[in-house]
Amino acid sequence: MSRAVRTLGAVVVVAALVVVGALIAAVGGGRQPTPIVAADTATPTTQRLITVSGSGQVSVTPDTAEVELGVQAQNADLATAQQAVNQKMTAVIAAIKGAGIPDNQIRTTNYSINIDRKDPSTPPTGYQVLSTVRVTVQPVDKLGSIIDAAVAQGANVVNGVQFVVQNQSAALQQARQLAMQDAHSRAAQLAQLGGVTLGQVVSITETSGGVPYVVPGASAVAASGTPIQPGQNTVTVQVTVSYAIQ
Repeated sequence: MSRAVRTLGAVVVVAALVVVGALIAAVGGGRQPTPIVAADTATPTTQRLITVSGSGQVSVTPDTAEVELGVQAQNADLATAQQAVNQKMTAVIAAIKGAGIPDNQIRTTNYSINIDRKDPSTPPTGYQVLSTVRVTVQPVDKLGSIIDAAVAQGANVVNGVQFVVQNQSAALQQARQLAMQDAHSRAAQLAQLGGVTLGQVVSITETSGGVPYVVPGASAVAASGTPIQPGQNTVTVQVTVSYAIQ
C-alpha cells in the first residue's frame, strides 16, 4: 500500500515539473509579450486669425464746465495775509452761490502757506497764502458770469477751466458702432488681399474715453465780460477684433 502511494506522488511531481517546464519554454522560447501602445492624442490645429484695430470718434457739445477759483495774498505778516485771503474767499464763495451754484458743486481744492526767504538760513521775509475752490457749472454758458462775479469779489486766481460731457452713453454707443464697422472693413480688405475668406468674430477688446477740453488757466482775468467758448469734446472708442479665417 505504501509503495502505491509513493508511486502516485512521484507521478504528480513529474507532471508538475512538465507543466512548469512548458511555461518556461513558452516564455523563454523567443516569443515576445504583446506591447501596450498608448492611445494617440491628436494635437489641435492652431486656429488661423486676422486681428485688426478699429476706431470710432463722435464729437459732442459739453454740458458741464469746471473751473478753479481762488485768492492769493502776500504779506510780511502771516496773520495779515491769512486774514486778507479768508475775507476775500468768503466773499468769492458767497458770490458764486449768489449766481446760482449750489453747495455740492463748490469744493475746496487747496489752502496753502508758503514762506518767503532769501535763503534757508535767513528769517522769513514774508508769507504767501493761497486758497482755491473747484466749481462745477451747469449750463456752460453761465461760466463767464461766474468768473466775473468771483473776480469782482477779489478772486485773482483762475485755473483749469474744463468742459466735459456728464452723460456719454449715447456718444459711446455711436462711437462703438463706428469702431466695429472700421475693424470689419479693415479685416475684410486684408482677407481679400490674402486670398482667404473672413469668418466669425473670435474675440473683441475695447478701450474708450472722452477727452475733456481744458482751457489754460490765468492768474487773473478781466472783471467783466469774460468770453467762454466750450467748443466740442471727442468721444473715442478703439477696438481690437480677431476674426477666424475660413
